[in-house]
Amino acid sequence: MIASVLTLGLFGLATASPVTVQSQVTPRYPDTSNSNAFRLVIDVTDASKDFTPSIRNTYIASIHVGAGLALVGNIASANNARIFYQNGTADEYRSHQTTVITDSGTPSFPSGFRLVAEDKGSEVASTIHLDAGPGTPGIGLNRFPEPLAFLFPDTWLACNQSIPYYQNKYFIILKHAKTTVGKGGSVDRIVPKDCAPVRLIPECTKLNDLPSGSYSSHVFAIEDRCYGDVKSVKWSEHGP
Repeated sequence: MIASVLTLGLFGLATASPVTVQSQVTPRYPDTSNSNAFRLVIDVTDASKDFTPSIRNTYIASIHVGAGLALVGNIASANNARIFYQNGTADEYRSHQTTVITDSGTPSFPSGFRLVAEDKGSEVASTIHLDAGPGTPGIGLNRFPEPLAFLFPDTWLACNQSIPYYQNKYFIILKHAKTTVGKGGSVDRIVPKDCAPVRLIPECTKLNDLPSGSYSSHVFAIEDRCYGDVKSVKWSEHGP
């Protein structure tokens, strides 16, 4: 009897839990190139909040609202999209203090990506401007080890809002979201009605030559990651 019990016990150990061999999954991410200039392409990160017509794969453009003042809107094609560059010294790049600039006007002058704070009662943290000047330090393309290239901070909103300068006509304009911290430590955007959470993706282009007499300078334009053709990327096929 004892021998039988031992035999059964050993048999149970041998058959109770088959070993599962897990295959290793290799992450796949779209290829990037490097350039010192880029356009910004909108990707809507929650399709249920997209607009009609969709703003996905549209380009960032400026909306003039005064002398040297502009809001950030969108446009369907790359033809009239803004060309941007990261501006900063090597030290500013290392310390995440670069700015994102586009050249405006004649003669050319720098217009920086600028966060303009909203009133405390607003549902968003700030409205994005492209005003004359260097812009808000700390905005730039994200770095390694993040495998995807996009404009940081990654908490942008596209909102359908009227603009008094155009007799209250409605435009899609870019905002910066208020955030909360989730249970797992995630940073979650607060998305108001008539807004969609978006990611701004750099598409490589050539930095324009500056004409004589320009106030802009490309001396400190930084070469960084960007994609050759954002519209051709099938994001659902990429990831860890």
